[in-house]
Amino acid sequence: MNLLEAIVNYAQAHLTPNNDWYAWKKINASYFPQGIVVPPGNQYTQNVTLKQSLSALYAAGDEDRRFELTRYYIVNWGGVRGNKVEKLRTYALAQPAELIANGSKGIASWSKALCVRNPNIYAIYDARVALALNCLQEAYQVETPKLFPLITGQNKAVNSGVAKMREHAQDNQWETIPEQDFYCLYNENLSRAAKMMEIEIYTLEMLLFSKVLDLYAVAFPEPD
Repeated sequence: MNLLEAIVNYAQAHLTPNNDWYAWKKINASYFPQGIVVPPGNQYTQNVTLKQSLSALYAAGDEDRRFELTRYYIVNWGGVRGNKVEKLRTYALAQPAELIANGSKGIASWSKALCVRNPNIYAIYDARVALALNCLQEAYQVETPKLFPLITGQNKAVNSGVAKMREHAQDNQWETIPEQDFYCLYNENLSRAAKMMEIEIYTLEMLLFSKVLDLYAVAFPEPD
């Protein structure tokens, strides 16, 4: 089995009509940029509406508006608060290829910035997604697994899993994907899987994000 097949198999087993498996933190409407309206619904539906609304406003906005929308998604929605204003403006306005060339540096921020531009093309990559992507390969016994960069986040359980996954990959001599290649490889696999399943790429990213600890438990089960 390869990574694409593992993604498709996992998604087919876990996606539901309402996708009510997605649960992170409730969206705080008080921080919304002007023009954002999210109707009632489950967290999956609300977050999809938010992505699409931000993208539409970004496409129609000037540079200041694009900066405002990007800053909101990274800082207020994403909770990433360590970026300076100049860096946030770069994330908001630089060409996608320029951001992708950063590799894992700042990826939890710049991948959100790309998602604002077009959530149907660019998937977010953060600590939870990174761990889930690697655990998925272990859980499904992917042939020739490749180590996607592991990054730490704000969740202690995820960070503990990151340490375990890193040690496992090193002990088992997983190939490390070059910094300049891994995001495109990740995005391409999600895009291909989404097309095969006739869904959007963000659904698969949100699934990996939500199911990270479930995938970790399958990849590294506790001994009886």
